[in-house]
Amino acid sequence: MFMKKDTVSSNAAMVKKGQGGGVASWLGRFWKEQDGAMSYFALAGALVMMVFGGIGIDMIHAELKRNKVQNTLDRAVLAAAAVSNGQDPTYTVQEYFRAMKMTDALQGVNVDMTDSTKTVAADGRYTMPSNFMQLLGVDTIQASGDATAIHGLTNIEISMVLDISGSMSGTKIQQLKTAAKNFVDVLLVDGGTNPITISIVPYHATVNLGDTLPNYFALDGLHDQSHCAIFDDVSFYDTAIDPEEPQTQLGHFDPISTGTSGSDTNYTWCSTGNDNAIMPLSNDSVALKAHIDTLDAWGNTAIDVGMKWGLALLDPESRPAIAEMVTDGLLPAGAELRPADYTAADTLKFIVVMTDGQNTIQYDLKPEFKNPASGGSGIWLSEAGDKYSVALTDPATGDTVYYWSRFANNANKRYNPTIDFVDHPQFPAYEMSYPELYARFGTKAVASHFYATPRDDGYLTQAEYDAIRNSYETIVNGPEADDRLSIGCNAARLKGITVYAIGVEAPEAGLAAMQDCASSPSHYFDVQGDELNDTFEAIARSFKQLRLTQ
Repeated sequence: MFMKKDTVSSNAAMVKKGQGGGVASWLGRFWKEQDGAMSYFALAGALVMMVFGGIGIDMIHAELKRNKVQNTLDRAVLAAAAVSNGQDPTYTVQEYFRAMKMTDALQGVNVDMTDSTKTVAADGRYTMPSNFMQLLGVDTIQASGDATAIHGLTNIEISMVLDISGSMSGTKIQQLKTAAKNFVDVLLVDGGTNPITISIVPYHATVNLGDTLPNYFALDGLHDQSHCAIFDDVSFYDTAIDPEEPQTQLGHFDPISTGTSGSDTNYTWCSTGNDNAIMPLSNDSVALKAHIDTLDAWGNTAIDVGMKWGLALLDPESRPAIAEMVTDGLLPAGAELRPADYTAADTLKFIVVMTDGQNTIQYDLKPEFKNPASGGSGIWLSEAGDKYSVALTDPATGDTVYYWSRFANNANKRYNPTIDFVDHPQFPAYEMSYPELYARFGTKAVASHFYATPRDDGYLTQAEYDAIRNSYETIVNGPEADDRLSIGCNAARLKGITVYAIGVEAPEAGLAAMQDCASSPSHYFDVQGDELNDTFEAIARSFKQLRLTQ
C-alpha cells in the first residue's frame, strides 16, 4: 500500500521535471535562432488574412442589406399590383419601406395601368459605410435591387357549363344568374381589350345550339324546328367536335304538354330559337350578362352533354368555325385565333361546371317518328291552318278514311272516303311532317287528340295507339350519363384544361359526379345556393395571374 503511493509520487515528479526541461530548451533555441524570415512571412500573411477577412465581413453585411432591400421591394410591388388593393400603388410601396425603416432606400416607383393589367416597378438602394474596406480606399458600400410585378390577365378561354334544369327554378336560377354575371364582371372590363373569352353553355335535358351556331357546327338536317345534337358514348373520349362533320340531330318533340290548341308545346325537349342557347367565345360583358338574364329553368339534367359542348368550345378543332363567325361579324376580332392550341404557353383553358342535381334520362324520338324518310305524319292540315284530319285505312275495305278532329264528338266525325280529301274545295290541305306536327302538339296530345276516337272505332289497335303515344324512347340513362361525364372530364384533364366543378345543394350522386370531374379536390365545391356568388367570384379572381417579372 505505502509502496504504491511512493511509486506514483515518484513518477509524477519525473514527468513534471521532464516537461519543464523541454519548454526551457525550446525557448532557448528560439531566442538563439538567427534566421527570422519565416516569422516575417507569417506576420504578413496574418495581416493579409485580417484585411480580406474584414472585407468578407463587409460583403456579408452588404449582402444582408441587399437581401433586405430586395425582399422589401418584392413584397411591396406585389402588394401594390394586387387587384384587391384599392390604394395608390406608389403609396403602398412607400408604406412597405417605411415599415421596414428603410424610407431613404426607396429610389423610385413606376406604375402602368391598363384595362387588363396593373404593372408596378420599383428600385431601391441603400448606402452603408465600410469598415475593413476602408483599408483599400473604399469608404461606402451600396446594396441595391429592383422589382416589377404584373397583376394582369394572360390569354384565358373559359366555358361556363350551367345547369338550367327544372330543379333550378325559383330562387336557385336567380342565384345562378347573379353569380354568373358577377363572374363576368370580375373578369371583363367594359370597353377594354380583354385577353379573355367566355362561352356560356346552358344545359338541361340537352344543349340548344340556337339558330346561329348550326350554320357553323353542322347537324344532319333532319328538321329545322330546333337545334340540338346527340352523341354516342365513344365521342366523349375526345374533347373536340368537328364543325364540318354533321352531328346527329335530336328529334323535335314535347313529351310533357297535353293541350290540343295546336300551339301547346311549352316544353319541347330541345329549346327553340335562341332561348337557353349556347353563346360562344364572347368578351362583351354586357352581351354576356344580357344572355345570362334570359336563362330559364326546366327539364331533365344532362351534365355530360353540357360538358361535351363546353370542351368543344375550348378545343382548337373548333377554330375554323370560330374564325368564320368572326369573319361574319358574329364574334369579336381576335377570336379567330381561338381556341388556341393546347400547347400554347400564353393561354390557359378553364371549364366551370355546376349542377344542383344529377344526370337523369335522356330521350329522343323513335326513328319512325323522326326520320323524314319515314314519310308524312298521316295528319293533314288545312291551308288556313285551323283544321286537322287524320288519314287512316279502313281495316274492312282498305279504303282511306279521314277523321276530322273538330268532329271528334259528332256523328259526322268521319269524312266521306270516296272524295279526294286533298282536292276537296271546302278543305284543301297538305300532309304535315313529323317535325311540323310535334312543333304544334306534345306527343301525348297527338295520341289523345287525333287517334283516340279512331282507336275506339276500330281503325287502329291499342298497341298502335300506344306506339303513337310513346313516340319517344330512352337513349341514355342516368348512370350511363355519369360514365360519359367522367370520361369527358378525364379527357379535359389530359389536355391540360382546368375543371372547376360545383355542386349546389346537389344530391349525393350529383356531388360525386362533380367531385370526380374536378381537376383536383381544391377545384371541387359543395355549396349552398347563397354561397354560389362567392364561389364564382373566388374562381374568377383565381384566373387572374399575379407574378414578379424581375
